[in-house]
Amino acid sequence: MVGNEEVEQSFYGQLVLGKGVSSSLDEQLAKEARKAASAEKQRIAEEVASMLKLSVDIDTSSTESLQKIVIALRAGAEYAGVPVYNCVLVSGSQSGVAGAEQIGMPCIVLRSSLTSRAEFPSASAIMDGFGGADLTISRLSNKRWS
Repeated sequence: MVGNEEVEQSFYGQLVLGKGVSSSLDEQLAKEARKAASAEKQRIAEEVASMLKLSVDIDTSSTESLQKIVIALRAGAEYAGVPVYNCVLVSGSQSGVAGAEQIGMPCIVLRSSLTSRAEFPSASAIMDGFGGADLTISRLSNKRWS
């Protein structure tokens, strides 16, 4: 587990968050373009909703939250001193699985009442809980990660 301090001190965190290591002009322009595109999508959706007398809200933060997950995962691997592919994320959400998939980190999904019917095709394994017959240290040790 890593917190904000470890994330901000990691090399990858500094690179992406722009703290300590300056990002290139291309990266800054791409980030601004993504923000502008998200704002424009929201504006168009609100305009269409107004014409149809509907209410709409587009979640434009998903790219940003996925980026934060990726930063935290990379910082965790850096903090542990191992490559991301030698780490295992235990997650309960689609965003955690997506972040792990994006950087090549194996991921185990622990289902909850909220995700009992959700599909996680990119997860390395799906389990129903800790202990018992599901997620145990011995099962993790014997798992072959591909």
